[in-house]
Amino acid sequence: MKKLIRPDTILSLLYPPRCPICCEILSPEDGLIHPQCEKRLVYVNEPVCLRCGKPVYSPVQEYCLDCSRGPSAIDGGAAVWVYTKEMADSIALYKYQGKQEFASFYVKRAVERCSQWIKMHEPECITAVPLNRRKLRMRGFNQAMLIAQGIGKALKIPVDGQLLVRSRYTEPQKALSPAQRLKNLQKAFGPGKNIRSYKRVLLVDDIYTTGSTMKSCSEVLKANGVEKVWILSLCIGSDY
Repeated sequence: MKKLIRPDTILSLLYPPRCPICCEILSPEDGLIHPQCEKRLVYVNEPVCLRCGKPVYSPVQEYCLDCSRGPSAIDGGAAVWVYTKEMADSIALYKYQGKQEFASFYVKRAVERCSQWIKMHEPECITAVPLNRRKLRMRGFNQAMLIAQGIGKALKIPVDGQLLVRSRYTEPQKALSPAQRLKNLQKAFGPGKNIRSYKRVLLVDDIYTTGSTMKSCSEVLKANGVEKVWILSLCIGSDY
């Protein structure tokens, strides 16, 4: 009797999984990343900013330099990796080159590192920073929502993509100064149809640097009835 070949086996032969850091083919023993590549990544560890989760200089320092500049609608944050060149390159491939398979690695590590923190806050739902329709058509998927869905599935927390809308196209934030980022995001986000359904929300995005995007989204959530907003980032900058 001939042994049937599973469809996923055929796909893995045609499109073998690749390491999210070096993009070389992974063996079954490697898992989701080459062990030597993972050693190049910098995971976020204490001490961190109490508001956004960014690494800070000292355990007695409550807030990072950005969060200490003024009030914020964010109630607390966590992140998985420090935003180094390795993760910057990986996220760029994920977002702009359609490497959606990298999401499995990102989600697995986010759950391993941050699940207790997430459960402690008991969010009623997880949502993600929305994409403008133009960017969604160009990219084909919302990279932050893919991560949110993976985390929600793993932790059995509802995921709702109808809390926020991106009402206008904005220029990429990475090339702008902090002041330009804030101006770029003015009136960029608005309430979605389900925004008043929740009081406690976890907001997910891929990259957090100055926090302009997450802060803008959190302000819209708070202005429309959400009482607590926590943020989770895959990658985050640091004060050092």
